[in-house]
Amino acid sequence: MPDDMVHSIPLKDIFVSDENVRSESEADKGLEELVASIKKHGQLQPVVLMGNGKPPYELIVGQRRFLAHRHMGVKDIKAIFVPKMEHTDAMVRSLAENMCRTELTYKDAADAVTALYKHFARSDRKVAKETGLTLRKVRQYIYIEARASAETKRKLRQGKIKPVDVQRALRAASDDVDKADDLLERMQKYDKYQKQRMVEYGRQHPKASIREIVSKAEEPAIEQQVIVKLSDKVRSGLLAAAYKMSMEPDEVAAKAVEEWLSTQGFI
Repeated sequence: MPDDMVHSIPLKDIFVSDENVRSESEADKGLEELVASIKKHGQLQPVVLMGNGKPPYELIVGQRRFLAHRHMGVKDIKAIFVPKMEHTDAMVRSLAENMCRTELTYKDAADAVTALYKHFARSDRKVAKETGLTLRKVRQYIYIEARASAETKRKLRQGKIKPVDVQRALRAASDDVDKADDLLERMQKYDKYQKQRMVEYGRQHPKASIREIVSKAEEPAIEQQVIVKLSDKVRSGLLAAAYKMSMEPDEVAAKAVEEWLSTQGFI
């Protein structure tokens, strides 16, 4: 098959090369967003296969695109072919393709999301739909760009802090920028549960001092573990919610139980 021709190849005729530099567990990360992007915009780049004209074909480049198509339940994928090569050469090609592909910087992503948000009449749902990003992630970019200090944004763009921690600090400080910057600096030494206690206390007590908020995080927490059997359907839903909300599954489950008990009048 000519190297420059794009073909429609059945997924069942493709297997992932042992020389692919991405492990399947790593390739699966964030797959929902790629699926959403392909559904919205189509497959923008063909995968690269190796074969002699007859299936099965070996996938050299495009493992995430292949997995996304398989997740979508479609039968075919766009592909180009390269001549048969040694496995070492295949690994080099896979590595080169992955090394050359760089993720958007936080600044570029935030600027793009903010611009689209303004373009679509401040509709975060429209931005999410057009880009394939989760609604939670879109709202996170917009929230931080609108409220965080210039210094915090600088640190974000340098990769020194995480967006989720900036969001936590702002919420714990009730959007007081100076207070949020101070809390953000102190927050780095705490675990996710302590950080969440800071957010909850800060939101419930908007006038609380930084010392009071931090002290709340340092208080020993009494937690009881409850083991619950979940159906495959509920478990899948829980994992999907955790991904979209940028939370741990146990956090989502705890909030879901708490909200249900509250609506039923038990707490």
